[in-house]
This record gives sequence, C-alpha cells and structure tokens, in this order.
Amino acid sequence: MLPRSVYSPAMQMNARPALLQRIGRLLRAKEFLVFYAIGLGLLDFAAPPATGWLFAHRSLATLLGTNNSVIGDAVAGHAVTVIAVALTYLALSAFFTAGYLRSLLGRLHWGPRDARQFSRLLAFVTLSAALSWGLRAAASVASHHLGDTTDLVVVFALQTIVNVPLLYAGYAIVTSNVGLVRAIVASLRTFAANAFISLLVMFTLFEVLLLLWQFLPGDSGSAAALLPTVLIHVLVWGSVSFVADVVLLSVYIDSIERGTIPPK
Repeated sequence: MLPRSVYSPAMQMNARPALLQRIGRLLRAKEFLVFYAIGLGLLDFAAPPATGWLFAHRSLATLLGTNNSVIGDAVAGHAVTVIAVALTYLALSAFFTAGYLRSLLGRLHWGPRDARQFSRLLAFVTLSAALSWGLRAAASVASHHLGDTTDLVVVFALQTIVNVPLLYAGYAIVTSNVGLVRAIVASLRTFAANAFISLLVMFTLFEVLLLLWQFLPGDSGSAAALLPTVLIHVLVWGSVSFVADVVLLSVYIDSIERGTIPPK
C-alpha cells in the first residue's frame, strides 16, 4: 500500500471512478443481503413498540405515533420484563449486525467472528441506542416549547450532527478489528476525507426515514389494519439501508487502500 504522500493529484482524481466501480461490484455481488438488511430493519422497528407496550400497555397505533426508545422505556419502566426485552434487543442487534457486515465483506455469516467482536459491536449498538434516546428526549422538550411540528425537524438536525462520529464506526469494528474508541476515531477520519458522499448518504437516509414516519398512521386503527403500512415501511427502510451500507463500507475500504486512514 502506498503512503498517503505518494498519491498524486491525478491518482486522487481517479479515485472517485474507482470507488463507483467498487460500489457497483459490491451491490451486484451482495444484492441478496438486502433481505438481511430488511430483517435488521424489522428488529429495529419492532423493539420500541415492544418495550413501549410492556411499559405503558398502549395500542400499536398509539405506540407508532410516539417517540419512545428502547433504552428510555427500560430506564423509565424499572420493570424486569422491559429491561430484559431491551437487553435482548441490543444483544440481537449486535450479533446480527456483525454477521451482516461480515457477509458484505465475504461469505454469508450469521454472527460475529468471536466474543471480542461481539462485545465491541454491543458497545457500539448500545451507544447508538443511548444517543437515540437522548435525541428523542431533546426533541420532546423542544416540541413542548416550540410546538409539535418542530419535533421531527429537531431530531433530524441533531441526528445529522451527533451521528457523524458513528457513521463508519461499525464498519471499522468489523473490518479493522478495533475497539469502539479507535473505531470512532477512524470514523471521523473517514468522514473528513469523504465529507461530500458521507453527508449525501446521511441526508438521504434521514429524508427517507422522515418521509416513512410521516406516512405512518396516527393513534387510530387496529393492529391488523396497520400491518400493510408497517410492512412497506420496513421493506423500504431495509432496502435503502442496504444500499447505504454498501456505499459507506466501500468508502471505508477505499479510504484504507488509498492510505487516507490506517488499516488498524
């Protein structure tokens, strides 16, 4: 691998077409993993209503219209069942996220490489969930003072800022076999070297997420009537997340190969 200083401007100009080719090859080779991403999306979608129902026993329609989070329900509920469901969700999310990312890099996997990788992904998933809880709480406070229409806007703005350090961290943990702190450092370096495409992917994800949540029904309707809308939400979000993962993982590997960031 050439050191960063050896890359000429001409070589750097050719890096973008090479990156696009890498993204295209990975999409074609791993397109079946979109179902893996949809499964992860279903897990992420189902966890908050599950803990919310255990905490407050509200209907599915009401829970879909609220801004609850898994960790928030576990902290507020103080119930063994809510805490158990929250911990199970975090463990399953870490386990299958590791398998999913490993599958994007090679053959199909259903879990992490070893206990160390699992613990690192668990720390990453827990940190992400805790930040999500904090953002939702901040949005609720803001909407209380500024009006309900600002709720999603506040969440969007805060997530754009807060998630930057974590954008590539999960990829770094699996690809470079590093701990959470070093993964965050690698994520920041990767973001700094690829700010345009990173922001483009982030804004696309958040815009799709906002659009999907706006189409979810309010606090009316039976659970059976809500299932088609929920199914569409999960399918669309999982598919978009898969494409985003392919792009960002390709960017991360490309940054390592170009010497922008160290491999470990």
